[in-house]
Amino acid sequence: MKKFILILLFSILTSVHIQAKELNPKNILETLQRFYVDFKGGDELLQKAQGYLVFPEVYKAGLVVGGSYGEGALVQNGAINSYYRMYGTSVGIQAGARKNSMIILFLTKEALNRFINKEEWKVGVDGSISVLHWSKGTDLSSLDLKKDTVAIVFNDLGVMLNLSLNGTVFQKLR
Repeated sequence: MKKFILILLFSILTSVHIQAKELNPKNILETLQRFYVDFKGGDELLQKAQGYLVFPEVYKAGLVVGGSYGEGALVQNGAINSYYRMYGTSVGIQAGARKNSMIILFLTKEALNRFINKEEWKVGVDGSISVLHWSKGTDLSSLDLKKDTVAIVFNDLGVMLNLSLNGTVFQKLR
């Protein structure tokens, strides 16, 4: 039964990937513009970061066994440095499907270098990410972030009971 669920989940995520928009600088810019509109102080927060990953579309689906997939870009000094894929599997209390956008901020040079210097960077092994999920209109300008790597999830479609990134792998595409 577990094997069947994994195969089904893989086929769903693969078909989602095929239907997803092709990743390009325009997608990244549109996602950043949406972030700036949705969150007051978003542009100031990104300016504080040493670099940040922008994932226009992250897909997550699961029923006890789950999976996630997304493609994005690493932005440094206002320019795209490289492109990345993120994927993960999970087992536990979870149900549903969702699509959202995500920005992962590297607030220190050390955190950014740990990420860049790994061929595959795995959450929970190579670093930890604090996941923040706010509603549209939240003011981010007064945030006091304690972690050196923070993920902001926004622009949700669908419902998913699990919002964790543990076990997620990031791979450089090009």
